[in-house]
Amino acid sequence: MHRKKPQFALIIAAVLLAAAACAPQSNGELPPELDPQNFDRPTEITNSFLPMTPGTRYVYEGITVEDDGTEVSHQVVINITGLTKVIGGVPSLVSWDLDYSDGELVEAELAFFAQDNDGAVWRMGEFPVEYDGEMILDTPAWIHGIKDARAGIMMQAKPQTGTPSYAQGWGPDVDWTDRGQVDQVDQDTCVPADCYSDVLVIAETSASEPDAEQLKYYAPGVGNVRVGWRGEGEKTRETLELVKVEHLAGAALKEVQIKALELESLAYQESQDVYGLTEPILEAAALGRIEVATPKETAEVPVASLPGSPEEIVIYASDLPKNALFELEFWDDEASPGGRLIGLVNNGDELDPPPENDPNATFSVQVLGGESYRCWIHMKVGEQLGKSTANVIYVAFSDALNEAGQTAYKIQTDSYLTAQGSQQQGWSWVGCDLEGAPALIEFPADGEITVRLQAGMEGVGFDQFILSMGEYLESPPADAIVVK
Repeated sequence: MHRKKPQFALIIAAVLLAAAACAPQSNGELPPELDPQNFDRPTEITNSFLPMTPGTRYVYEGITVEDDGTEVSHQVVINITGLTKVIGGVPSLVSWDLDYSDGELVEAELAFFAQDNDGAVWRMGEFPVEYDGEMILDTPAWIHGIKDARAGIMMQAKPQTGTPSYAQGWGPDVDWTDRGQVDQVDQDTCVPADCYSDVLVIAETSASEPDAEQLKYYAPGVGNVRVGWRGEGEKTRETLELVKVEHLAGAALKEVQIKALELESLAYQESQDVYGLTEPILEAAALGRIEVATPKETAEVPVASLPGSPEEIVIYASDLPKNALFELEFWDDEASPGGRLIGLVNNGDELDPPPENDPNATFSVQVLGGESYRCWIHMKVGEQLGKSTANVIYVAFSDALNEAGQTAYKIQTDSYLTAQGSQQQGWSWVGCDLEGAPALIEFPADGEITVRLQAGMEGVGFDQFILSMGEYLESPPADAIVVK
């Protein structure tokens, strides 16, 4: 689970809400609309209560309470990298954050912040990696503009008591929504790092923890210096204090930046449907120590083996390597060629159509340019459950034309073909249609193209894919298995 922890010069709660809490909280509307035109110098974050100077490292120590009441030591290290990532048209400052429980790394995170022209600091999104030892448990990323996520205000330009709470971000796909409200001003507090006056206290709340608040103490010119808690519903009862502020430069700062880029490389692999749709950190090429994956180059596209001739392309599920699948699985099936099909467990949910990067099989084949193809999928309709009828697959290509010669059905766009299967369970050949009508596909030139078959419903499966420019141009195969 996410742990509430400091972020840069503050403490940010990264809280997973219950699914029922996906609506805005009681008195809270969504974050205000982000206007990129209101960010002239967004990475120069000079807000008095939340300054973010590149090269600054904040070290916090404290305790959390386990479910059995045991107190566990807790340390958080926040590194302001000085790197920049453009999100929603706004250059955003990158932090690389490490969270330790009882000396063991339990979470590493990239978080993104920008200051608007009024002086408010916005949280633009995050990519956290939750660990159990060396095993990755989860990567609940949210980024402004992707899957309905919206940036929120982490520190107001002029925080005052008596003002309403405000959304600190909105990530409905991972149930991320925190709210802040000014609780006290002009306070005094002492922590191991120093004693501070004129301290601002922000109370943060979450719908997943009724009657629970985290209290974040911000000192002018420093940022967050203390974390406390309030309320019978507070489970972890986390306390943290600022113990050290360091200023990194030269080789030490570069090493931090390299580590942040390594985490971004992992983000493109582990979060293809969210982080994979973002542009890479701007300074990646200049640092040059590692090859950082980009959203267009997360991995080399697997080539389907033995696809047949370019005139009659036939792909079996058993032709594809494991790395051709994203959130799909190979299942044994005696009725399928090679003894296996591709599918996913049915939990009853519909899946989003492109450009969302939901579970898919992606591979490349050789085609002929200037010829008309028709595509077919041998689909196994699964049990209907919840919202899922388990009978939809979306089809897209890296470079294709419609019958009018226009670019169409392109991967990561909202143009695609739909294979809508039967309502009855079992196997059938299903055509790739456009708005319910048969559709022909052309390719601009001879050569290799990428095909993406994306599940539209949980529970759907398939074992063969055909691109035909002759034998099956007008009608599907008569046999359950097409012989190559």
